[in-house]
Amino acid sequence: METEERLVDVAEALIKERGFHGFSFQDVADRVGIRKASIHYHFPSKAALGKAVVARYRAAMRSNAEAATALATTSPTQALVQYLEPIMAFGQMPEDTCLGAALGGEYLSLPPELRAEIAAFFTEQQEWLSNHFAAGRGAGAYRFDGNPAQLARLVLAAVEGAMLIKRTSGDRTYVRDVVETTHRLLGLV
Repeated sequence: METEERLVDVAEALIKERGFHGFSFQDVADRVGIRKASIHYHFPSKAALGKAVVARYRAAMRSNAEAATALATTSPTQALVQYLEPIMAFGQMPEDTCLGAALGGEYLSLPPELRAEIAAFFTEQQEWLSNHFAAGRGAGAYRFDGNPAQLARLVLAAVEGAMLIKRTSGDRTYVRDVVETTHRLLGLV
């Protein structure tokens, strides 16, 4: 299991660095220090490795969202801070980005099983935000006009886009600015 975990770690780093099509099993093997053929024991194809990377990422983000949901009953604003914490961390790293953002740009050229994982990731994130915004407004913690689902789409698109722009420009304020603007949209100023 340790080797499999290392393979997934390295593949995730390479996807974020180069994109899915920008690395090979040989690149992974070189970084892990094993023979390329050994990767096939754990992952029969690059698509299977990519799917494992995204599945693990989705699980980590779901876990973060569950922790945030647990906070929502006492403090919706703290729940939102918890939810956005990994995103803020990406915002501080010059070249790092969300795996969803990294793969979203390649979506149409990805293998179908990997596209399904990425689509599910974005659906889960939007649903959490939409439910959170609706519940927060219902509890009187947020003040905003309009549909919570539409606000969730706006926030998700802005955050993911900010990570890509931050990465290309080197300006780490993009992600922070999007998060601060989200707070203003929710009436949290």
